Amino acid sequence: MNRKSGIRYLAVGFFLAVGANVLGEDFQVQKGDGYFEGSLRYVVSRYSVQTGRAVERKQVDVLATENRLSVPSLDVADVFANNAPPGVSSALFRHDADDFILYGDDIDAYRFRGYDKVLLGLAFRALALSGAPVDMKPPEKSGPYALRNFRANLSRYLGDAGIRYDMYFSNDYRVNWGSLADSWLFGSGGLKVPELDDRLRGGEVPVRVEVFRNASKVLSINLMAAEEYQISRALVEVPPQKILHSSTSLLRQLATEAMGL
Repeated sequence: MNRKSGIRYLAVGFFLAVGANVLGEDFQVQKGDGYFEGSLRYVVSRYSVQTGRAVERKQVDVLATENRLSVPSLDVADVFANNAPPGVSSALFRHDADDFILYGDDIDAYRFRGYDKVLLGLAFRALALSGAPVDMKPPEKSGPYALRNFRANLSRYLGDAGIRYDMYFSNDYRVNWGSLADSWLFGSGGLKVPELDDRLRGGEVPVRVEVFRNASKVLSINLMAAEEYQISRALVEVPPQKILHSSTSLLRQLATEAMGL
C-alpha cells in the first residue's frame, strides 16, 4: 500500500469510527409519549475574549409540563439588554392561557398576551439584545453529534460583525415551548432567525448554543441534564401573593429605552 492510499484508508477509518461512536452511543431519550414533563438543567457560561476562559457560570433550570413552562431564576438583565425593570427574576409561560408572566420576589407580576407579545417582540428588535444581529441568514446544517449523551444536529447561523451562532438541537425530547416558539419573538415581528421558530414549534430541545465573535467564543449554553418527573402544579403557577398587572407600563418603559429617551 502506498503512502497516499494509507492516508486515505486511515481517514475513512477515522470517520467510520466517529460515525459508529455517534450511532452506537447510549443516548438520553424521552421516556414518555407526548410532551416532556420534568426539568431541563442548563449551564450558561461567559468567556473572556482575551484569554478564552470562562469568567462566569450560572445554572438555569427550566420546568416543563404539557401546558406550562417555568424559569424560576431568570437573568432578565441579559434578556432585556440591561433595561429590565428592577426585581424581575422569574418567567412563567402558560400555554393553556396563551400568555406569559414576568415577576420577581419584591415586585408584582406583568402579564403579556395578544398584541402585547407583538409589541414586546418589536422592543426586543429595537434593543437588539445587547447589540447582537437581529436578522440572521439561513443556517448551515450538519450532524448528528453526540453531546453529553444527547444526540443533536447543528444549525450554524452567521451574522454581521463576525458574529456566529452554533445551535445544536435534539429531537429525542419534545418540549412544548408555547409562546417562545411564536413568531412575535423569532419571526416577522421580532428577531429574524430563519427556521428557529419551526424547530421550537416542533418541540426540539436546544442542547448547546455557542456564540462567537470572530474566532472568540463569548457565550455558551449547555444542557447538562434532562430529568423526567411529575411537576407539582404549584411550581407552574403565579405565586398566590402576586397581583397581575397589565404589561402596558413595562412596554412603555422598554419603548422609551429603545428610543433612547
